[in-house]
Amino acid sequence: MYPECIECRGTKGMCNIQPCPLLAEVRGMLPRLEPTSVGEISGPSPPSLFVGRYGYPEVRAGPSASWLPEDAVVRDTTDGDPAALFGRPIEEVAARHANLITGGRRMPVRSPASPNEVLEATQVIAMSSGSVDVEMDFERPIPIGGSPTFDSMSTPLGPSGEVRRAEVVGHASIPRKVDSVAGESDLLATEAVGELSGSGIGEAQISRLLSSGLLGREGSRRLVPTRWGITATDDMLSKRLWRSVRDHPPLDKVLVFEATYLDNRFHVILTPGLWAFHMLEAWTRGSVWTESGRVLGDWEDLEPRSEYAHRVTGAYYSARLAVLEHMDSIRRSGACLVWRDIGPGYWAPVGVWLIRETMREAMRARPRRFDSLREAIGYVAPRVSAPNDLRRSWFATRGKQTRLDSFFDARPAME
Repeated sequence: MYPECIECRGTKGMCNIQPCPLLAEVRGMLPRLEPTSVGEISGPSPPSLFVGRYGYPEVRAGPSASWLPEDAVVRDTTDGDPAALFGRPIEEVAARHANLITGGRRMPVRSPASPNEVLEATQVIAMSSGSVDVEMDFERPIPIGGSPTFDSMSTPLGPSGEVRRAEVVGHASIPRKVDSVAGESDLLATEAVGELSGSGIGEAQISRLLSSGLLGREGSRRLVPTRWGITATDDMLSKRLWRSVRDHPPLDKVLVFEATYLDNRFHVILTPGLWAFHMLEAWTRGSVWTESGRVLGDWEDLEPRSEYAHRVTGAYYSARLAVLEHMDSIRRSGACLVWRDIGPGYWAPVGVWLIRETMREAMRARPRRFDSLREAIGYVAPRVSAPNDLRRSWFATRGKQTRLDSFFDARPAME
């Protein structure tokens, strides 16, 4: 384990070792199937696709499908949304889609302007609200039977290979609103995301549509790497909610929410006042990216940040979305501190959907109520892994401003 592991998290190659040794160790903890290989597959896609980021602006993109034609695990996944996995043990979540094979072909990010047959099939899958049958032929046989690969943003994926042909051969159930928005040539991507969400289309499908180049004005559509598409979706949805939340009346109490899933323990403090958001992640001793423990944090004040949250990364945007959803639902405004403790029981990164769904679970629970932020911090601090970091955090100390009269040694005498 290297000092930079917590910064890289298996995505930046900062140690120059490929593949990531920590993720290789994770893969070794999962059960393996009998090794074999396939040169072509005909099976269900959850629906699922993947757009890589290496080599941008020329990326590898294509659909994912199971090599098992009657894969019940894939067919029972609701509209490809990993949130359907919430509540399952980590062994099942980490291996859930180990049978998926991703067929990719390198193409320019501007390809949506004139899609080839692989991208056309990928886009149909992106639009589908349920599993759809796909056929793929590969340039060479794909070894299967190993463990899935991991990414800190998206769900684990099985093996991948160069695809020669990809075709949707089953019925794709495409919601009317999705078909309408994808066919609209003069709608900004941010507006499209808002319309889709307002019609009940979930984040998973919206990010698929964005990644496959189906959103935005004609001529401006691009393929968006999966990692970026997930974060962009959370960011656009939360900024849209923020514009509504800021006009609501303020909270009248300080509220504390809590939830735990897969050894991820969340404490959420909502306070009256103008908008601010601070998220702290404590990777505790023995967790996947560190041996000694480390606290990372990002924040914003008054309005959503424009610079990427490079310490907490995608989890920041998923958590913020859940908070703003709750504030909008209760028609109240305020500020928020999120503390996330990650323990050794979270030994496989399974994607930021876990943060979004656990935060939503927290916000559905009955909160504890306090008269002040100080009281709330006093309750939460003994329950987190680094209480002093919480007490000294930007959020906890930002209101301690020097009084104006402290700048004067003495008040002037009255005349």
